[in-house]
Amino acid sequence: MKKAQQLAANIVPVLARILLCLAFLPAGWHHVMDYTEFHGTDAERLREIGVGSNLTRTKNETLVTMGSHGETIEPSGDAFPARSLHELTLIFDARGMPRPQIAAWIVGVIELVGGGLILVGLLSRVWGVGIAFWAIALFGLSGGIRLNWGDLWATGVPDRASLFGLITISTLALFIACTGAGAYSFDALIFKKGGGGGGGGKG
Repeated sequence: MKKAQQLAANIVPVLARILLCLAFLPAGWHHVMDYTEFHGTDAERLREIGVGSNLTRTKNETLVTMGSHGETIEPSGDAFPARSLHELTLIFDARGMPRPQIAAWIVGVIELVGGGLILVGLLSRVWGVGIAFWAIALFGLSGGIRLNWGDLWATGVPDRASLFGLITISTLALFIACTGAGAYSFDALIFKKGGGGGGGGKG
């Protein structure tokens, strides 16, 4: 293999891992580390599900706020502060999923931990599968993105951008899951030629 081809073969997985990290790590940080003030029916439903709120807001602390339809609301005394991952809890609950708060935590961990570890290339095959699964699930949770042939050639079509964004993320994640993290990764150092199930440099 020529040096240019070998360099490309090593650089492409790195670029894929960077893009996957940028797509999921910030979302995971928001879901796991941030708090949201839920209001109205959202707050009522979280209480019914059994989500607890033990957050005490300090004088100078600002929280993200969310109403029943996702609108921004000024903080008030009847707010229900909870981790932002319960935005996902409400989505899963609306789809009839049992134990939606547990599913939300699983997704938050995949986004945060998986997004970080796939960047450095540690257990990349495992996280690649998890991220690909979540990207595909996002398509289903969105109710399916409906496009006609004309939309593919039009500009400024949000559904098209969302569709191909999810397809791209899924493809990159499956690429890492199938081929490994590449030579420039912890997997390559630890598992060498992809042994041990970690996904090394040569798949």
